[in-house]
Amino acid sequence: MERLKVLLITLVTASGALALSILLLLLASTPEASPIDVIILTLTQGPPNHIPFFFPLASLLFLSLTLASVVGVFYFLIVPEIKTYQMNNSAEAAEIAVEMVMKTLKPEEQKVILVLRAHGGRYLQKYISKEAELSKLKTHRVIARLSERGLVRVTKRGNTNEITLVEWLTQTTHAHNNNSSSAKR
Repeated sequence: MERLKVLLITLVTASGALALSILLLLLASTPEASPIDVIILTLTQGPPNHIPFFFPLASLLFLSLTLASVVGVFYFLIVPEIKTYQMNNSAEAAEIAVEMVMKTLKPEEQKVILVLRAHGGRYLQKYISKEAELSKLKTHRVIARLSERGLVRVTKRGNTNEITLVEWLTQTTHAHNNNSSSAKR
């Protein structure tokens, strides 16, 4: 909706600028008349005879503006919706997003994420430490960094923490596992 408002403001501004430029051209061609008289004469009798190029030029400008507006509407409203629809309906696109995030992580962070994904997105920190083959301190620091980035949530459970992957990582895990298990059958 915000894009539509911006596009509408742009269209109104451009139309106003076109009307103002036409008015200034008419006023420049007849300096002895008042602006209101020039507007009334132009609307009732057409443009003055000494500027015959006026209407073809104005028509060309108006058609160009209309064409640009239609292209703008298509680009700002339809194209992003198509991209969003394709991304939301594609398990492959979600896996690509996960792969892109994984590439930005350090090796220890990748190990922790992979352990969590292998266990359905939720696991105790003490077991993550063992499976990722990291010290308890290193595991704690890695999980703290992942939590700061918003990739995991940490919940206190007795003398350890329960680590949970964010929902979008968990959902892509399930989609990936379902696709993999379907392919194996």
